[in-house]
Amino acid sequence: MPELRHLRYAVAVADELNFTRAAAREGVSQQVLSAQIRQFEDELGVRLFDRSTREVRLTDAGAAVAGRGRALLREVDELWEDLRRRGTGQAGVLRFGFGRSAAFDAAPRLVAAMADAHPDVRIETSELPSPDLPQALRDGRIDVALARWTADTEGLFVQELARRATGVVLRADDPLADRPELELGELADRSLLMHERGALPARYDAVLAACAAAGFAARLVTPRLSFDPTFADVAEGRGVVLASAAVRASLPPGLRWVALAGGVLEQRTDFMWNPARASPARDAFLAVARALSWEAPAASPPGRL
Repeated sequence: MPELRHLRYAVAVADELNFTRAAAREGVSQQVLSAQIRQFEDELGVRLFDRSTREVRLTDAGAAVAGRGRALLREVDELWEDLRRRGTGQAGVLRFGFGRSAAFDAAPRLVAAMADAHPDVRIETSELPSPDLPQALRDGRIDVALARWTADTEGLFVQELARRATGVVLRADDPLADRPELELGELADRSLLMHERGALPARYDAVLAACAAAGFAARLVTPRLSFDPTFADVAEGRGVVLASAAVRASLPPGLRWVALAGGVLEQRTDFMWNPARASPARDAFLAVARALSWEAPAASPPGRL
């Protein structure tokens, strides 16, 4: 069966109409080129070139091979380049999963940075409940996850992206709103707006444990909406919300964010991925994330935080 190099040699001769120049172009000797062309013609059962001591002319078959061969070689070269770019993470598809809270700042920033660095990578985003992210990685539905308060890490690599202080969102007329920071125990007489445990078990348990350590049992109230960047429940006086410093810049008028003292409930944001699945685009994405202003320690072994 003819080989791709035979086609390249034939196109080179058709372009140059000279075996010496065609051989130099392909980086082989004239003898090798001539032998390969003869082999190509034998395998096809047709002459491609009429040769004489003075000139080389294309036969009708040679013109057909040259015309269609140029297009085919361009497609092959484009395919090799596309595969090379995919292999280095410069092209392909990245499936990025994250929990809703990450949509405040981290996820949009990461997607924008990846699009700038690797515009030929198509980024498919999936907003998933945080407890579902680990299994989505194991199943191959996503390539990388941005996770907070994740305890289910069996078989996954975890890498810290950022840590942010946790504070409390209060009404501006709350007596505590003008304080530079608060002790968690100062919230003992306030209702704490927090979703059911199933929404984010690790965070739920951590908050209740921190409240107990501060000397009180949290009085919990379920928010009316699963996600509300306007914090309407707080504005209406139903309670206060524990939230990371990321929300501070986007709070609506009439609300304040005050940090909790002593780094209580400091929020850690992690990347997670499945090391059993290769993804050059994911690796390029992680490199882009590490180049941002967040400090990123080395990945932990599977199953550990």
